[in-house]
Amino acid sequence: MSGFYRNLWVEGIRFAEGKDPDFETEYHDWWKVEGGPFDLYCAQHKEKLWWNPAVYCKEDEFETAMAYYADSRHFDYWIGIYGDSNKESRVRLEEQEDRPLLEEAVSLNMRVEASGGAGIFGWQEDFADVEVHIPEEEILQVKPVLYRVSKDGFFTTIQNSWIVTGSGIYVKGIYDGESEQTYTAYRLSEEANEYIMGLLNKHGILIANPLR
Repeated sequence: MSGFYRNLWVEGIRFAEGKDPDFETEYHDWWKVEGGPFDLYCAQHKEKLWWNPAVYCKEDEFETAMAYYADSRHFDYWIGIYGDSNKESRVRLEEQEDRPLLEEAVSLNMRVEASGGAGIFGWQEDFADVEVHIPEEEILQVKPVLYRVSKDGFFTTIQNSWIVTGSGIYVKGIYDGESEQTYTAYRLSEEANEYIMGLLNKHGILIANPLR
């Protein structure tokens, strides 16, 4: 079964593609994923028509696997600069960092993504208490990322860029470029905002990126 990792994205999976599959079904070859905490598998269409990035687990392990990957304690937090070319410079935050404040930010980002970034206009979530509208000219050029990756390296929360202004960091929503030239954004608590801005400064992420 697939879908046990819900709002997470497949980050990096290790399996023996190119070797004989572990087993076959009518249309797919299946390989066991190496190094996982459960019996996880990936499949490829036999005609090589597409690569299916979904990860599967055994049916009787579905609930256990879902609970495992829903628990942030099985993840490491990362901070850095947006873009694939910047991945090597990103920093894994140490265990002693304030995980509840990091998780507040990451989980808000996940909720916004799950709603399609639509905020109060979405059908899944009401963000009215944290939604703000930021004029484009107030946004700094720096594009940080903050996310977590499972300790086995298989799954990640969304690695999108965040909005930074002179007053703090925000989850990015929809851009209105026709009438308002503003971004819908979602604010963190004052404590989480101050803490994460401190991390951006500590790791040179704000300094390394020129402001407007």
